[in-house]
Amino acid sequence: MSEREDGSMKILNDDENENNRREFFLKNKIDDKKVFAAEIVHSDCVEIVDKNSDNFIKGVDALVTREKIFLSVTVADCLPIYFYDSKNRIIGIAHAGWRGILKGIIENTLDKMIELGGEIKNIEIVLGPGLRNCHFEIKKDILDKFENYPQCVIEKDEKIFVDLFGIAKEKLLDKGVLNKNIFDCGECTFCNKEKYFSFRRDKPKKIEAMVAVIGIK
Repeated sequence: MSEREDGSMKILNDDENENNRREFFLKNKIDDKKVFAAEIVHSDCVEIVDKNSDNFIKGVDALVTREKIFLSVTVADCLPIYFYDSKNRIIGIAHAGWRGILKGIIENTLDKMIELGGEIKNIEIVLGPGLRNCHFEIKKDILDKFENYPQCVIEKDEKIFVDLFGIAKEKLLDKGVLNKNIFDCGECTFCNKEKYFSFRRDKPKKIEAMVAVIGIK
C-alpha cells in the first residue's frame, strides 16, 4: 500500500496522480500495464478479472483473480482488505467502507474466490490501514444500520463510534475464515497524519488517496 509521501493515487484523469501511480508501481517493480483497478462506488459488487479485462473496472469495489496480474483499490479511510488463497493461488482485494461492509462486499469477495476454486479454510486476510473506532464517529441517523453489531458500537462522551474492523472480522469469521488467518495491521489513517491521507481528517476539496495492491508474479 502506498503512503502519503508517494502522492495521491486516486484515479481522476489527473496527470499528477497518474505519474504518482506509475512511479509507485515502478518503485515496487510492478508493471503498471498489469495493474487492474476497481472504480470505487461504495457497493457490494465484485468482478473476476483476467489479463484481457479492462484495466479500469467500472461499478465495482472488489476484484479477484487467479492469473499473474495485480489488483488494486484506492482508499482514504475505508479499509483495504487483502485476500489470498496460497494453495489455489487466488487473490482478491476489496475497498470496504461502512456502506460496502454492511451491503456484503466481504462475503461477495469470498464467494467469488470460491467460484474460482478457492477454499475458505485456506484464505488468508489482511485488514489494512483505515478509520478505526477512535475516529469513526457516526450520528444517530445511521445508528440503526449497525443494530446487528451492538458489540462494535461505542458510546463515549455523548458521541457514538463504530468499530468497522470488528464488524469486518465478525463477517469473515461468520463465512468460515479461520481466526488464525486474519491479520489486522492495527493502523488508523486518521491518527497517522504524516503517513496516510484521511478524507475525514483533511476534508480536501479534491480526493487524495492511497493505492492498495495485491498481485501474483
